[in-house]
Amino acid sequence: MMKRVLSAAATVVTIVTAVAWATSLAERSKKGIVALTANEVRWFTPPYYSDGRQRAHLLGDSSQGGTWIDRVKIPGGARVLAHAHPQDELVTVIEGTWYLGEGAKFDSAKLKGYPAGSFIVIPAGIPHFVTAKEGTVVVQLSGIGKFQTNYLEKQTLNSSRERSRSSSKPSRIIPSSP
Repeated sequence: MMKRVLSAAATVVTIVTAVAWATSLAERSKKGIVALTANEVRWFTPPYYSDGRQRAHLLGDSSQGGTWIDRVKIPGGARVLAHAHPQDELVTVIEGTWYLGEGAKFDSAKLKGYPAGSFIVIPAGIPHFVTAKEGTVVVQLSGIGKFQTNYLEKQTLNSSRERSRSSSKPSRIIPSSP
């Protein structure tokens, strides 16, 4: 089972990398090098986040589809209840320790910590939950196609908006902090 998951993960990473490389190569040949420093990343709070999380589009637009790379900033103490995605979720921990657990209900006993530099593949349809226990966590997500989240546990006041990703544009832009 583990070999199958690792093989699938390697295949997904190869495909995403190839498409991103081809897309970025075409863009670069027209416009030159595109680069962002940490201070240039533009954070926003999407309408489907009501818990302090922020998101940043680095490449493409995950709410529209195509090839994309996003970052998500999760404040310390925040929890994201059990949910699943219809596509594989490719996660790289950029800052802090990201805690991930598998299951249809949030269970802190099932959490495993992944420190900065970790890479995680969560296959499509696998129920999981996350938290940032010890301060702010920044993760980088990448994929192809519209990113969607289907919550399995009841959320807070904005649950109907959070059950699936809307295609609305960012409600406000927040400059990144150093």
